[in-house]
Amino acid sequence: METAELPDLSPDGAEADSLDDQEILDLNRRFAAVRRSVGALEKILLQGPRKYSRRDLDRQQGIPERLTSVYWRSLGFTPVDEDTVVFTDEDAHAIGDLAAIVEEGVISERAFASISRGMGFHMGRLAMWITEALVDEAKYADGLDDAQARQQMLDSIPELLETFESQVMFTFRRQLAAYAARAGSEVLHRDTDELFPLQRAIGFADLVQFTRIAQDLPGAELADMVGRFESLSRDVISVGGGRVVKTVGDEIMFLADTPEDGAQIAISLAEAITESPDLPPIRVGLAWGSMFSRYGDVFGPIVNLAARMESVARPGVVVVDADTSAAVDQALPGGFSFSEGEQVELHGIGMIHVREMRRDRSAPLDMGL
Repeated sequence: METAELPDLSPDGAEADSLDDQEILDLNRRFAAVRRSVGALEKILLQGPRKYSRRDLDRQQGIPERLTSVYWRSLGFTPVDEDTVVFTDEDAHAIGDLAAIVEEGVISERAFASISRGMGFHMGRLAMWITEALVDEAKYADGLDDAQARQQMLDSIPELLETFESQVMFTFRRQLAAYAARAGSEVLHRDTDELFPLQRAIGFADLVQFTRIAQDLPGAELADMVGRFESLSRDVISVGGGRVVKTVGDEIMFLADTPEDGAQIAISLAEAITESPDLPPIRVGLAWGSMFSRYGDVFGPIVNLAARMESVARPGVVVVDADTSAAVDQALPGGFSFSEGEQVELHGIGMIHVREMRRDRSAPLDMGL
């Protein structure tokens, strides 16, 4: 939607003196290749020239400048003043479609900003994920250096774009169907707590001593470790019937709809990571209770409790509070066993009776591998 100007790589001054003629020629060729690739890609992605400013969209398309500004900022792009020509016909259609349902009163401006922010955040991360995956593939499969791999990525995207776009829409529709079904089940619940309406198992898992390990590993090896942890964790969580809420480097946060699913995922994560020779052990905190959801995240005292319990777990161990152990045992009697536990003071929460949870008669997850 918005492309920064490429830097002027023409050598001059002292830098030019340090380069021989062949190096200068090679640098200029690479610069020209990048400009061609980025220009060609932008032409495909933007589907037309920049023609409108915010003021133009207001006067010609009837889209209030205020909503255009909110939309653009919420997507994560640098704000533009009212007379800067930056928007294409495609931009006008996209902004206009969403702005129209605000003007018609279908959704509020608050919802408009929230939806735009969510799309900008997740599509921006997806764009980064895809481009870096292609760069990584070029390095490992073709043996290219970083600059060569990025050039190959730029050249390959046009032929992959249609497939990527169709996959995005397919995935979005399937995910929306799944979340709609889950929301539908909430309608049938009685005696719902309006402050914290969702009953869920919430878990946090993180790699032990990751900060120390990160200081000793080269960047590529560290990225491989994080990627391995995230992919393995996502597989376990998905097979266990849960959902990943978010990941932050060495930590993953997940949800499950039942106490027993949460317990199975938590134990399976600890088992899978412990058995992986290229990963350090993890510690897991799990809690069952009420929470609320906003902005693709969940909030509430139970969420805080799970996070704090994770911080006191021993390597390779899952810890729960007394209420969660009772809920798991009631949902699946004999499936998991619990230690006697101990009273632990958790920062910002207070004294909590924390118990270690282990697999008993519950069968391990079938990962289908």
